[in-house]
Order: sequence, then C-alpha cells, then structure tokens
Amino acid sequence: MRAMVAECLLQRVPFKAIDSSTVLRKLENDENITTAEKAAMRELGGDSGAIVAVEMALRSMAEDNGGLEIEEFVVGGKSRVMVLSIDRTWLVRELPEEPQNHQKRERINNVNESENLKMNSNSNNEWLAPRPMSEIWMGGGDPGMMYPPGGPMAGPRGRGMGMMGRPPMAPNSGLLPSQRQSTEEDDLKDLEALLNKKSFKEMQKSKTGEEILNIINRPTARETAVAAKFKSKGGSQVREYCSALTKEDCRRQSGSFLACKKVHFKRIIAPHTDISLGDCSFLDTCRHMKTCKYVHYELDQTQDDLGPEKPLKPPRAEYCSEVELGEPQWINCDIRNFRMDILGQFGVIMADPPWDIHMELPYGTMADDEMRNLNVPALQTDGLIFLWVTGRAMELGRECLEQWGYKRCEEIIWVKTNQLQRIIRTGRTGHWLNHSKEHCLVGIKGNPEINKNIDTDVIVAEVRETSRKPDEFKNLTGNLTMQMYPMLERISPRTRKLELFARMHNTHAGWISLGNQLNGVRLVDEGLRARYKAAYPHVEVQPLSPPKASAMEIDSTSARSPFATESRSQFADPAAPDAGHAPEERAMAVDTDMTT
Repeated sequence: MRAMVAECLLQRVPFKAIDSSTVLRKLENDENITTAEKAAMRELGGDSGAIVAVEMALRSMAEDNGGLEIEEFVVGGKSRVMVLSIDRTWLVRELPEEPQNHQKRERINNVNESENLKMNSNSNNEWLAPRPMSEIWMGGGDPGMMYPPGGPMAGPRGRGMGMMGRPPMAPNSGLLPSQRQSTEEDDLKDLEALLNKKSFKEMQKSKTGEEILNIINRPTARETAVAAKFKSKGGSQVREYCSALTKEDCRRQSGSFLACKKVHFKRIIAPHTDISLGDCSFLDTCRHMKTCKYVHYELDQTQDDLGPEKPLKPPRAEYCSEVELGEPQWINCDIRNFRMDILGQFGVIMADPPWDIHMELPYGTMADDEMRNLNVPALQTDGLIFLWVTGRAMELGRECLEQWGYKRCEEIIWVKTNQLQRIIRTGRTGHWLNHSKEHCLVGIKGNPEINKNIDTDVIVAEVRETSRKPDEFKNLTGNLTMQMYPMLERISPRTRKLELFARMHNTHAGWISLGNQLNGVRLVDEGLRARYKAAYPHVEVQPLSPPKASAMEIDSTSARSPFATESRSQFADPAAPDAGHAPEERAMAVDTDMTT
C-alpha cells in the first residue's frame, strides 16, 4: 500500500499539495494498478472504505522516515490528511526492488537533481539568472551558441534546457542587471504571496468566525420589535414638494396625463387678481389677501381624475352560494321528462347515461333517441360537460354533444384495475375484445372561466360494482389519493355542478344530483326549493328547515341568480306531475359512473 501511494506522489512533478481523497481517486483511476491490488486496498480499509488505507499509509510514511509533511483537517465532520510536501529521496526507497522500477528511480533522481540545481541557481543568481522566456524564443544574441543545429525544440531535455537541466546561457547574459533585478523581484513577490496565503485550516477558521459574527450582530426579536415602534405607521409621512408647483405644470413638463405623487399647490384666482403681476411677495402671510391683485397659492388636495371607472363584471349565474357549497342536494326524478329549466345554470355537468349496450344489466337502459332529446341545453350557456360513453356509444355521445350545443375538446380514459392493482384482462364488456378501459367525452360551450392544464386525461382506478365510476385517482403505489370531484372543482372552482343519472353514493357537497335511484328530494338552496315547490307542489322536500344564509350572502346570491326578478312570472303555472318518476315501465339508471 505504501509503495502505491509513494509512486502516486512521485508522479506529481512539480509537486503540489494534495489531500488523501484525491490520492485515492488517482489510485482507483490508475490503469497500472491491478484489480487484485485495488481489492486488497478496499479490504484493508474495512467498512470505512479505501480512504482509511490511504491515510494509514500516509501517516506511517510521515512517522517512519519523515518523507512526507502532512496536516490533519476536518471536512464534513470527517478527518482527512493533506500532504504539504514530499522528500523524493525517501519516497524512492518505498518502491520495491524490481527491474521495472529501475528506470523510475533514475528518472526521479534526475528530477531531484534538477530541482536542487534550480534552488542553487536562485541562491547564486549573480551569473545564472536566466533570460526571460519571451526573449529566448525571440532569438536574442547568437542562436548558434544557444541551441544545437536542430533548433530549440530538438534538445532531449525540453525547450531551452541544456545539459543536466541547466538553463542555457546567452553570450552576454551576465551584462543584464535590469533583467536580473526584475526576476528577483518577481521571485520575492511569488514567495511573499505564497507565505501570505491562508492554509485550508485557517480559511475554515475564518469562515466559522464570520458566521459567528453574523449571528452575534443579527438583531434579536426584541430589538426588532422596539425598532418597529418608532417607525411611522403606513410608511414615511414626509412628502416632497414638486418643483413644478401646480399639477397642471407638472403634467405639462412630464408629458403625462397624471401628476406626480409629490405635494402640489394650486393658484387662488380671485375676481380682482391680475395674473400678469405675478406672485405675491408675502404669499400666505399677506394681510390684504381679499384685495391683493397678486397671485396667491394653497395646497392642492384634489385627486387626479382617472376617468370613468370600469363597471365591475357581474357575478355569473352559475356560481355557487355558500349554502350550496357546504351541502349535497339531490332530486329523485325521471330525467327524461323533468323540468330542467327550474334548476338554473351550471358550470360543470357530469353524466353517465345507461346506454343500451345490448347486454343484461341490473338496471334499465335508455334508447338512443331518448338521450338525444334530453333538455341538456337549458342547463348551461357557459361551461363543461363530462359524458361517460361505452364502446358502442362513442359516436352517439359525440352526436349528442353536437346536438346539445357543445364542442368536444378533450377525452378522458379510465384504465380499469382489479383488487391487486393490475389491469383487468377478463372484463365483462366488449364484443370483440375484453374492454379494460372506458372513455369520458369532454364538451365545452360558450366561454367558461376554467383552469387549464392542471390534471391529466388518464385515470387508473380499481373497478367496483357495476357502473360505478372511480371516486379517486391512485398512482401505482397507492400513496397519492385525489378525489375526482375536487378535480372538477379545481378545473371550475366555486361553480354550480350537476350530476345526471346519479345514485346515493355519488352525492357530494356543492353538487346537485338527478336520478331515479335517489332517496327523495333534498334541497338546501332557498331559490331552488321555491322553484321546485312551484313546479312540483305535491312532492315533499327535505330538509323541512334548510340552513339559513347571512344577509350579505342572500343579497349576493339574489344578484347572481337568473331567477331573481322573474321567478313569479316564470313559474306562474304550478302544473306538475304527481310524482318525480317516469310513467314508463322500465326504470332508468341514475348511476354517476359508467358501466364496467
């Protein structure tokens, strides 16, 4: 181990300080070291790694023969070794006595001799001062006396180096005192800069001291609170006077329609004032202001006219009241002949119709023409509709969207998984292939205010009972759970939302659910209760005493409601069916989710 470390250090010519981690990295990247030697190095380090073996070798060489000068330092709570200098003569002895190492020893001896001669030349530089490299290459003096016929690059000892590594001498190099003096100054400056340079340990101490000073000088919470007491509330109360004096002159000088924020004056122009005389010398101290013909001033407290205020955008009719947001509502009815016009406007509609897929199902289905004739256009002027479709009904669903006034903008896919979170391969639907997914067509009407690009168009969720859609989106590990209804709330926040063909497990706060499998009628919005009772007076509505909203909320709700001024005339005819169910023989499914 000591031999490998010694060889790595001897290869650094000229030698520069190196730490133990860098030595380890060079050993691991050395192609001359075999795999067995690297494995032995890691085994020697044990659980702490090969870095321990490298540091053990460095410490032992420093203690045994003094061939290294090392320094301990701490990085990240771990002790490391920095090699500051080496003694090549002692390190050469660490190399094994093998024939292949003989050339290495000779080369290292030459390097030692070169470095020693260089040090001697610096101490006895009266006649050995080398010429600057730039002038050597520029060819000062007789080039034939400096270089062999092959030129300066033909020498075997590098550029411009003579025998035994000595720098070549020009014919009159001893007559250059100015150049010798500049070289000495440069060497002294380099030596002084090297001595003044902080070590790594000193730099760490300095950094730690600066951090401690910053913590000490930081004001405490009490000092900050005391200083805040002396600050003016609302910012500085000192205002600067505008050099233009009046707002008219300020606007004219700045070329703006508004004056600056500084203090302005306005001229007092009385019937007896003569503007051509100029300003009064006494200004506000004038004793004859009522008769003085000169111009006087007073502070201008008027605000700049910003033009007519833009009318506030009225709240849209499809926005929820606080009562509607906090309670679920539902109506048990036959959607085919229910009066949709009493419900008002909605921002989001979700429907999972009982399509006729020519299969035996535990609920009734609807014919294609019955789907086309639903009064969906009365429910939305600006909003989104989410329509679940089966394989056969995909084209029919697009046709219904177009007939209801929507433009298809997106399509959501539900990938079905089983209890073990694997894709279903034995689905109960599909004529040619087993269906492992379902589609939800997304239609848009008008210009709704929605949030875009916040969710994906793929749902991976577990299949439950027939026709029940996923309530949540799950990732593969099941750690992330997001409810489906909050997703629609993110897309269209605080808008009224309607679910067609719903069942009791689909009722949610902020939603109105319609279907023939719901438990009676439950409405909490007073306006909707009144309109429903006017249309269907014989149907009992729960709860008997709905929650009351605040006066401010009632005012804002009435301002938003499209029925605020027309409720009496619109519902003057109280004719309504005896029950909320359809007279047809087969029941219609109210499932919110699509068939599995």
